Amino acid sequence: MAEVATSVLHNVGNVLNSVTISTSILSERLHDSKIVRLSDAAALMQENGQDLAAFLTNDPKGKLVPGYLINLSEHLLAEHMALLHEFESLARNVEHIKEIVAMQQSYAKVCGVREVLPAADLVEDALRMNAGALERHEVEIIREYTEVPPLPLDKHKSLQVLVNLISNAKYALDGSQRPDKRLTLRVGRNGPDRVQIAVIDNGIGIAPENMTRIFALGFTTRKDGHGFGLHSAALAAQEMGGTLGVQSDGLGRGAAFTLELPRQPAEVDS
Repeated sequence: MAEVATSVLHNVGNVLNSVTISTSILSERLHDSKIVRLSDAAALMQENGQDLAAFLTNDPKGKLVPGYLINLSEHLLAEHMALLHEFESLARNVEHIKEIVAMQQSYAKVCGVREVLPAADLVEDALRMNAGALERHEVEIIREYTEVPPLPLDKHKSLQVLVNLISNAKYALDGSQRPDKRLTLRVGRNGPDRVQIAVIDNGIGIAPENMTRIFALGFTTRKDGHGFGLHSAALAAQEMGGTLGVQSDGLGRGAAFTLELPRQPAEVDS
């Protein structure tokens, strides 16, 4: 029970990082908003309201007002769209936190609810959960999706695994200090009955001596890490009848984590 609770807190913490980033971006953009310039233009027109037509056509300042208002409206429209996008991201992340908590509550029941979902859609949802951090660190996203049949999945559990893998890849890329940060998401088959979802980065890589310990509870190479994320991800993969594997050619050579899932739902012990 303690391990499950720790896993939930770790994954909520990951999403809260994105929530914090979104709120900071919203606060900064609202603080720097050009909306106040609209009131300045309105005040200028009000000052010359007795003969506004002459002011706009003859006065040097007045002649600039129409073009200024056009440019300002275009800027405010772009600003509005950016704020709306960030609010939507914030709402998705808050919803994901609710899903993680609901998932934890489901551990007290027999099993989670399965849905038949396209693997690529699940990957895109996980990318959106990490979108703020990936954009901030200028990570190039490469999608290599092949057509595979929809999978019977515990959506929230699958999303938990993928969000964790993408978040870890972002840290690995950030730690490499390389300018060409690339994250590749690959969806494909492994035989007729298995589907693979791979999260591949060209980041700091994994030392050979750590390959056998990477999924162990408490093992981490990050100073602020807790060693719960990959361990809980591996357990979640097993609970869905799948596996979570890793491959790396060593330090500085990147890493590939592969979630493999069956096309048929795993049997649940009664």
